[in-house]
Amino acid sequence: MPKILPFTHNGQMNSSTLMAGQSSEMNLTFYAGQAYRILVCSEPILGEVSFKVYDKAKKVVFDSKQNNDPDFWDFKVKNTEQFVVQVEVPKSNSASTVPPSGCVSVMVGFKKD
Repeated sequence: MPKILPFTHNGQMNSSTLMAGQSSEMNLTFYAGQAYRILVCSEPILGEVSFKVYDKAKKVVFDSKQNNDPDFWDFKVKNTEQFVVQVEVPKSNSASTVPPSGCVSVMVGFKKD
């Protein structure tokens, strides 16, 4: 939770249990006139979990891999918009027949300007 500061957590926890090589998507609404932070947290066993944010036209508006792999993204919206947040767990290099699995959470923080 400290990583969401100085934003206020919106009170919702969006979590999934994912295995190596899997991804998950969630639709989130962001309201006009506010600043936001999307924060992605995961269990260390999963490695570098990446995320992308798409607009309603399926255009990528943020890609963590293209921005030095941060675990959060801060942004503002001028108009109320729906985005799709896609998180992706990297494939495992482990020789084990069972790929690692763990929890991935997406938290949203907001603040008014």
